[in-house]
Amino acid sequence: MNKNTYSDRLTEAMKEAGFTQASLAKAVGMSQSSIWKLTSGAAIGSRKTVEISRVLGVRPEWLSAGEGPKYLAGLVESGHYPPPKSAKDTYRVDVLDVQASAGPGTFVSSEFIETIRAIEYTEEQARLMFGNRPAHAIKVITVNGDSMEGTIDPGDFVFVDTSISHFEGDGIYVFIFGKTIHIKRLQMLKTSLIVLSDNKLYNSWEIEESDEGQFHILGKVLIKQSAAFKRFG
Repeated sequence: MNKNTYSDRLTEAMKEAGFTQASLAKAVGMSQSSIWKLTSGAAIGSRKTVEISRVLGVRPEWLSAGEGPKYLAGLVESGHYPPPKSAKDTYRVDVLDVQASAGPGTFVSSEFIETIRAIEYTEEQARLMFGNRPAHAIKVITVNGDSMEGTIDPGDFVFVDTSISHFEGDGIYVFIFGKTIHIKRLQMLKTSLIVLSDNKLYNSWEIEESDEGQFHILGKVLIKQSAAFKRFG
């Protein structure tokens, strides 16, 4: 019996088959938010497990419960074996078509978040920047709004560790609250999360236990890259 969770197995199969949350959602007729819940552990299974497993080329018994072999017999011969991984000396980071608001919040107008391009690093560069985090967990998004100004400015790019889907200590997170996406500093105070802006013109606010159903952490910010240009002549 495989001791990993459904979300672990799904994430592993998606990575090996080259699927993003958006592309898998389209392939099986689900919303991306539903796929995100499955990969983050917010949901422990799906009625569409058979369809998902067929698209990813794995056995539904393995995906749902970790039972038996991962792949169907004859998978290699049938030509449906997961595509080979990229060259091991290349570390690809997806740049997503989404903005996180350092401000009052950016409305999430679509459940699908597409990859618009990728940035490639050598393994050595990636290790210096991201440690031992896998490439599929790191995403780049653009920031708008000025509530984090001084730390993260409007137009900056941030590298986010999307394997972190729960609060794991004080830091800057990308999260959805209701139907808006934010990038803010989160700090635990008793049983509430305090949402802080580094720009003191913005007031702090709280996320309480009763808000759990509309609060989802998408990742934790690791690095920012400034969008500022300096002209010297």
